Amino acid sequence: MKVLQSLKQNYILISILLFGAILRFHNADFQSVWLDEIHTLNESNPNITWSEFYKLLLTSEPHPPLYFALARILFSVFGYSVIVLRLFSALLGVVGLYAMYVLGKEMSNKKTGLIAAFLLSINYFHLYYSQDGRPYIFLVLFTIFAFYRLILFIKIPNRKNAIWYGVGAALMIYGHFFGLFALFTQYFILLFFFILIEKKNRLTFFVNALIAGIITLILFIPATELFIATTQIKNFWIPAPTIDAYTLIFKEFFGNSELVLPMVGFLFYFYFLKLSKVRNFAVTYKSIIDNRTVFNFIILLPWIVIVILIPLIRSYVTIPMLISRYFIVVLPAIILILSIGICQFNNKVIRVTILSLFFVFSMTDLLIVKKYYSTVSKAQFREATNFIINNNTNNTPVVSSLGWYMPYFLKNGKTNFVIIDKPLENYILEMQQDTTKIKPFWYFDGHGREYTLSEGTQNFVNKTFYIENNFDGVQAWTKHFILLKDVPKTVDISKFKKLKPTNGDLFIYNLETFDTSTATVKISGWAYFEKQDATKSVLYLVLVKEGVAHRLESKKVFREDVTTYFKSDFDLSNSGFNGTVDIATLEAGKYELGLYLTNKDSKKEGLVLTGKYVENQ
Repeated sequence: MKVLQSLKQNYILISILLFGAILRFHNADFQSVWLDEIHTLNESNPNITWSEFYKLLLTSEPHPPLYFALARILFSVFGYSVIVLRLFSALLGVVGLYAMYVLGKEMSNKKTGLIAAFLLSINYFHLYYSQDGRPYIFLVLFTIFAFYRLILFIKIPNRKNAIWYGVGAALMIYGHFFGLFALFTQYFILLFFFILIEKKNRLTFFVNALIAGIITLILFIPATELFIATTQIKNFWIPAPTIDAYTLIFKEFFGNSELVLPMVGFLFYFYFLKLSKVRNFAVTYKSIIDNRTVFNFIILLPWIVIVILIPLIRSYVTIPMLISRYFIVVLPAIILILSIGICQFNNKVIRVTILSLFFVFSMTDLLIVKKYYSTVSKAQFREATNFIINNNTNNTPVVSSLGWYMPYFLKNGKTNFVIIDKPLENYILEMQQDTTKIKPFWYFDGHGREYTLSEGTQNFVNKTFYIENNFDGVQAWTKHFILLKDVPKTVDISKFKKLKPTNGDLFIYNLETFDTSTATVKISGWAYFEKQDATKSVLYLVLVKEGVAHRLESKKVFREDVTTYFKSDFDLSNSGFNGTVDIATLEAGKYELGLYLTNKDSKKEGLVLTGKYVENQ
């Protein structure tokens, strides 16, 4: 009975949590892990010792260890996989919604708490990092918890609340070292109330606050070496701040949505309108706590101002550190301001209308504008390495400037490729200097690193190698370099005897590009056998003359759009191709372009003569 009564009383909160959970758990592993998430996977690898775990954190990226330690334990229990990591973050995100409700309720009332939880549940930024295997959502959760315990301590500054606040503050800075700026904010707030409190209670307040600080310090001891390592960083990849850095960050909090941002500004106005109506009163410890509007302002203003001010100064004086995800620590404060702004409307119809508009605008931006659950936005490390796995039948070495990130995909027990951690230019230069090193290889790169070689190196590649397969995805690409001398000049089509427009097994194809406007003909399109994956299918572009099929320089191209367009139950993403032919290199005559598709697993092979011709006079 008590359970049923509790459900009835809290059905709105439960609905918010369920909806928030659906948004966060749905398609949690749709996106590939990106560079920083691979850091988490490598550092939380359950197959290394705890000592190696700590050393790896210390040397690769000195972050507080708690999130990574918890992820490592989960990997040990549920398996070492991306989905386990993502679901861990999603769960933290859902718990964060409940924490937001509790904080809003404590600061104002239940209505504010519910609205705050609702707004956070549909917030793009919070959702995005709830599906990211990094500690930012952990930071949000325990920042909310720490401020909640801080408020309880300020209202009743006893030993129990001091201990809980000390624990909460420690958990907050274990989320990310940016939590230290929120901790400075909290200590500033404590100092403010210490000054205001009556003299007879000041010593007790100070002692209990000191106890909270000591507890935080003691609990943080395991992370001190990592913190010291962070302070010794002199150069970082984050660029110097621009004049509109915080404007851009604020817009990112709401997905840069042209629909949502105007409503945010509208609600900020009503929050400050409420503040403007507060009349003067005697400033005492009790009077501020009793006046929720003023009390909330004293909590929220430093929370935002100090957290954005210190990093700004430090970015100009020492090292740049302004990047949006670090400032997720102030997102709950902004959400609370919006929630209080909405609560200024006493009319329930108006209030529900505003919340409905916020919901509709947010979901429109998320599902229709951004196509959040179906549009690739993270680097496709998974897809690029899967492309290598599916096509590297000879266990050819994989070279990459990101070699440290490759073992999770390519050297994990299921696959065991040789990984060479070296930039492409350097690797090929070694071949030029020592011809015994000239061998086939795969190359992988991404995260802003494009395929660029010096003129001399590119000339060497052109004379020595043939790029047989290639994948170009979002911030990830790979190419298979085989020796030019090993590439067959022709393809045996004698089995088809008298050639017709279609020969052998039928397949679906589309020739999207056949550009003969220059001396180099450009060709692209896709082809696949029906009712089977295109993963193991191999296509050759050929020029047919007098029954002989002359093989062209062509590459396999990753085409997810083919699977999507045909709504196929089979994986057709490996069906793409492109190629070129320099007409001047052909013997005199007229050639017809052919598509020769084969699949050894299904023992299918077919040849299509496209009716497109190339002629060298």
